[in-house]
Amino acid sequence: TLGKGVRYHPFEGTANDETEKPRLLRSLGPAPYSVLMLEDHGPVVACPTLEDAFACMYFLTRACKYQVRALSSVGGDLSRIHIPPEDTVNEMLKRIDNLGEVPGAGNKGMSHDTERLMFEAAQRAAERRFGAENIYQ
Repeated sequence: TLGKGVRYHPFEGTANDETEKPRLLRSLGPAPYSVLMLEDHGPVVACPTLEDAFACMYFLTRACKYQVRALSSVGGDLSRIHIPPEDTVNEMLKRIDNLGEVPGAGNKGMSHDTERLMFEAAQRAAERRFGAENIYQ
């Protein structure tokens, strides 16, 4: 999802004006996977399933954490951060598209639903920590 780009929506004040809906949809972009950064607010992810949305938000949050750490380590001076060359970025984007492939499976067509597995693992962790009876009421 992140490899498909992040879109931005300008801050328009409180979000209680019905006329903002079409502008938000236009900013969100085409389905099925979208990441929208609301200026002065934060991210919105729109994906076909809850599992996809969870994985998208997880990877987005992780990317943001690393960006903040990198900028902090150089005092905010973007010119001091190593930006990978375009061919490296393209290779990373290709790997994102193949996220569900089983490592070492070659071309045998073996894959798994990475997003579902991630969501189920987080769900089990939350149930252990907070108790299922406290979550599903």
